[in-house]
Amino acid sequence: MIISPRLTGKAAVVTGAGRGIGRAIAVRLGQEGADVAVVDIHAQSAEETASAIRALGRRSVVLTVDLSRVEQIRVMIDQVVEAFGRVDILVNNAGRVEIKPFLDVTEAEWDQTLDLNLKGTYFCLQAAARQMVKQGGGGRIVNMSSVSGRGGRADSSAYAASKMGIISVTRSAALALAQHGIRVNAVCPGIVPTPMWDKIDEDRARLFGYQAGTARAQLVEKVPLKRVAEAEEIAAAVAFLASDDSSFVTGQALNVDGGLEMD
Repeated sequence: MIISPRLTGKAAVVTGAGRGIGRAIAVRLGQEGADVAVVDIHAQSAEETASAIRALGRRSVVLTVDLSRVEQIRVMIDQVVEAFGRVDILVNNAGRVEIKPFLDVTEAEWDQTLDLNLKGTYFCLQAAARQMVKQGGGGRIVNMSSVSGRGGRADSSAYAASKMGIISVTRSAALALAQHGIRVNAVCPGIVPTPMWDKIDEDRARLFGYQAGTARAQLVEKVPLKRVAEAEEIAAAVAFLASDDSSFVTGQALNVDGGLEMD
């Protein structure tokens, strides 16, 4: 597949880029010509992603950041500016999921999920947007939501709440930042075979007595296209929203789920 360099000269930040969807996004942005800051709590996996980007002839730096800590987020953006001179693209991908019955969720589990998924997204967005406003020229921000953000989930209620909140934050930020030429959108993936989805399947099997793979297979049956997504398909949607091909798109939450959700 030939990928056109739509992002040449751009500086991007991708959180949770050490593996799975985040790695696919970071590499795709590199393929499209961007320099990419790879942000992940796990330095080794982040370095593997960065090495793949450097092999494309692009610059890449690794930043190990606890995205539930606002002061670390601010330092992260400063480090990206030091490395690349500016921030043009932010992809808020980092997140966690806890599979647990609604009545068993603890305060600590709620806080851990919302702190990373929603608080982290909000303040990464805010810090990057401040830099974009400062440097002028607009910017592109893509927040990773989920089809779980389109409705409730009995066994992952905190995760669903965080992902629904991300859609709301996306819309609010799009309204607030349009005057600065900053576009803000979200992507809502469906079933993607990543380490996170492996954990979801394993946890559901353990909690509900399923055989391994049953939870995923049951969901795939509900997908009109009858398959899971590849991480690279999610990355392609993100690259579209980060490029000028989506120049009149803001405040949207794009489902990339094979038709599982159609709102």
